[in-house]
Amino acid sequence: MIRVAVLLAAIALSVPAAARAQADNAAVSEFEVAGIPVIFKPIRGNEVVAVRLYLDGGSANLTPETAGIERFIAAAAVRGTEKYTRDEFAALSAATGTAIAADPNPDYTMVALQAVSAHWDQAWDLFTQAVLHPTFPADEVELVRAQIANQLKARLDNPDAYLQVLANELMYRGHPYAVDPAGTVEAIESLQVADLERWHRERLTKENLLLVVVGNVAREDLEAKIEAAFGSLPATGGAAGTIPSLASAGPTVEVTERDLPTNYIRGEFSTPHPGDPDYAAARVAIDILSDRLNEEVRTKRNLSYAVFAGLSQRRANYGLVYVTAVEPDTTLEVILHEIERMKTEPITAERLAENINVFLTLYWLGQETNMGQAATLGTFELVGDGWENAAEFVRRVRAVTPADIQRVAETYFKDIRFAVIGNPDGIDRTLFTSL
Repeated sequence: MIRVAVLLAAIALSVPAAARAQADNAAVSEFEVAGIPVIFKPIRGNEVVAVRLYLDGGSANLTPETAGIERFIAAAAVRGTEKYTRDEFAALSAATGTAIAADPNPDYTMVALQAVSAHWDQAWDLFTQAVLHPTFPADEVELVRAQIANQLKARLDNPDAYLQVLANELMYRGHPYAVDPAGTVEAIESLQVADLERWHRERLTKENLLLVVVGNVAREDLEAKIEAAFGSLPATGGAAGTIPSLASAGPTVEVTERDLPTNYIRGEFSTPHPGDPDYAAARVAIDILSDRLNEEVRTKRNLSYAVFAGLSQRRANYGLVYVTAVEPDTTLEVILHEIERMKTEPITAERLAENINVFLTLYWLGQETNMGQAATLGTFELVGDGWENAAEFVRRVRAVTPADIQRVAETYFKDIRFAVIGNPDGIDRTLFTSL
């Protein structure tokens, strides 16, 4: 009740922001500079500039031997470039308030720049040096290797992190997404400087890039900077691989035995991607399911303190249910009952409207930052059939009906593939494969 009250109160505060964001969408423009597609949204209300450079491909361009290589390159790129040593790069970043970060994703690798207008020139220089001119100093590469390998090893000791790895492997077995863009210990420890240099040279071509910029910067200045920095890149080469649809498969469960005080359970199932007309209804339905699971599993029955449902944003997309439970079978019976109820009992129009209002409040709150808007535009452009669908998504959410909720639940909330970490004796496999 507290969550709902807080979010409903936030609706009033978010309405002006929502209206501004919708109005600003008309200012978004798409153009090419030096053969690179650019999505640009000028924001004059603050001094922040958010840049997201996407390298298309992700897992489709990886093998078990190269898993994590783009993560490795991005982490090493700020530790020495043609123009800056590691210390010089770090000092100038701190002095100008420049933040550069990277995120490996099954569909792409993204490098983000957040800067302030007053130091835009210096920030862009740091960004393009890291992206285009890393030197991969051997001693720095070894430090980065050790850091990434240690982070990957730590996942094995964290049940939640390890569960996510196991669930992904189970969901995407035989699919390109089965290769983890975050990497594996074996791959990271085997990759050499020459491998990083070759990959950087072959994959960083214009046909694989998308640049999204949101902020207080002049288009003329932006175009000039892109031309100067990226104009000499090869037009083609190392093209992004294609992502096939997820093959249909029946429900399954795989248990990894661990002596733990509770069982960690994650079930994934195929869902529409962000560009699909059903995505908005599926997103609302998942949100409703998550609320119901929290109410029935946690609040009413006290079976778990951690339970939710979610929906990813991939070309071959998945939804999920997650719970930690001392009594897994009893808990799963409640979860499956709530999923079935989504299919058989129509939600009232009033309750649906409340859920949509709360959902859109959270959505608009995520759009209040320039980086949040850049992320939405980039995601819809690459995995949602075009950045214009970001606005279409909101319209589709508002148009969702009770019948839509039942339809998408019936269509997609099935054939759940469960990964479990815990006690195999507490798992009724017939129950876990019943939906």
